Amino acid sequence: MGGKAISTTQVVKVAVGTSLGTTIEWYDFFLYGYAASLIFPKLFFPPFYSPLTALLISLSTYAVGFVARPVGAMIFGHLGDKLGRRTGLLWDLILMGIGTGIIGLLPGYRVLGFGSLAIATVSRILQGIGVGGEWGGATTWLTEYAAKSKWRAFWGSWVQQGVPIGLLWASGILGLFASFPENSPLNLFNLGWRIAFWIGAVAAIVGIIIRLALLESPLFESLIYKGEISKIPSIEVWRKYWSRILLLAASWAAQNAGFYLYSVYSVDFLIGLHFSRNLALLSVTISSLIGIFIIIIFGLLADRIGRRIGMMAAFGLGLVFSFPYVLLLLKENFLLILLAQLLMTIAVLGSYAIIPAFFAENFPTKYRYSGTGLSYHMAAPFAGGLAPLIVAALVGERYLTNWWLFALVFAIYFTISLSALAVLKETKGKEME
Repeated sequence: MGGKAISTTQVVKVAVGTSLGTTIEWYDFFLYGYAASLIFPKLFFPPFYSPLTALLISLSTYAVGFVARPVGAMIFGHLGDKLGRRTGLLWDLILMGIGTGIIGLLPGYRVLGFGSLAIATVSRILQGIGVGGEWGGATTWLTEYAAKSKWRAFWGSWVQQGVPIGLLWASGILGLFASFPENSPLNLFNLGWRIAFWIGAVAAIVGIIIRLALLESPLFESLIYKGEISKIPSIEVWRKYWSRILLLAASWAAQNAGFYLYSVYSVDFLIGLHFSRNLALLSVTISSLIGIFIIIIFGLLADRIGRRIGMMAAFGLGLVFSFPYVLLLLKENFLLILLAQLLMTIAVLGSYAIIPAFFAENFPTKYRYSGTGLSYHMAAPFAGGLAPLIVAALVGERYLTNWWLFALVFAIYFTISLSALAVLKETKGKEME
C-alpha cells in the first residue's frame, strides 16, 4: 500500500464516487436501449417500414454500443494502467456525456432522413467506448482501496449498484414521461425522451466534478514508486493472460445476456402481448430497486463462501428458471410478471455482485485496469449486445408460439457461464499486489 494505512472512511468515499459514476454511465447506456426499442423505430424510420424491420435495425444500433465496449476497455485500460485509475475514469465519463447529449438533440426522419439514425449510431459508439472504460477502472480503483479488507467482495459490489440504480433511474424517468397525456409536450414520444437524455448529459458533468475530488489508488501509487508501470499494458495483459481473459468473459456472459433480456427485451415482449407499457416498465423498475439489496447480500455471501460458488449458485437458479420465467410473462398478470422479474433478478444481479472482486483478484496491479476491463467487456458483443437481437429475430411477432425460443436463449447463456466457472479457480483470500 506504499506505507499508507487505508481507513474505512476512505474506502467509503471511493465506493460512493465509483458507484455514482457507474450509475450515471449505466443510466445513459440503458436509456439508449429503451429508446432504441420504444422511440427510435417510430422517430428515425420512414412510415412505410414495417414495425419489426424498424425495431430490428434500431436494436442493431443498440448492439453497436456493445461492440465498442472492448475497444473502450483497451483504450482506457491503457490509460488507467499508465496514468492512473482516476484519469481513465474522468475521460470515459466525459465521452459518455458527449454521446448522450448529442442523441437528445437529434431530429426525426422527416428532417434529416437516415442521417439522424447514423448520428445516433456514432453517438452510441461513443457511449460504448465510455462504458468500456468505466467498469474496469471503477472496479480496480475500489478493490485496490479495499485490498486488505476481509469484505473485499462486498466493497467491490458497490460498483455494481450502478446497474440497478441506473436501470431504475432510466425506466422510472421513461415511465414518468409515458404517463403524461399524448398531447402534452412532456409525453415520452414528444419532448419526454429528449429531456431524459439531457438529464444524463448534465449528470455526467456532476460525476466528473465528484471524481476530481477523489484520490488515486494506493496500489497504483506504490507501482509508480517502484517504477513498475507497464509501457503497453493493454497489449501485455493479452499476451500473458489471454486464456484467463476469455474464460472470465465467458463466466459472466449469462449475466450480461440475461440482464438485457429481462430488463429490455421483456418490455418489448410484454408490449407485443398487448400488456400495458407502463406496467411492463414498472415491473423492471421494482425489480431493479430490489436488485440493489440483492447485490449487497451476494457481495457479503461471496466473502463467506467464495466467488465461484456464489456465482454458480446464482447461475444455477437462472438455468432452472429459464423456461418458467417466460411462461410467467405469458400469463399477462402483473403480480406474476413481477415475480418472474424478481426471481430472474436474483439469478442475474446476484452473480453480478461478485464479479468485481473475482475479476480484480485474477490480475496483478500492473495490468488490473486492462485485465478486468477486457474480461468484462469481451463478453458484451456476444452476450448483452447480441442476445436481445437474437431473441427478437427468433421470436418475431409470434410471441405466443415462439416463446420457448426466448427461454432457450436464456438457458444456453447460463450453461456457457457455468461451464467457464467450472474451469476457473477460486480467488477468495488471494493477496492483491
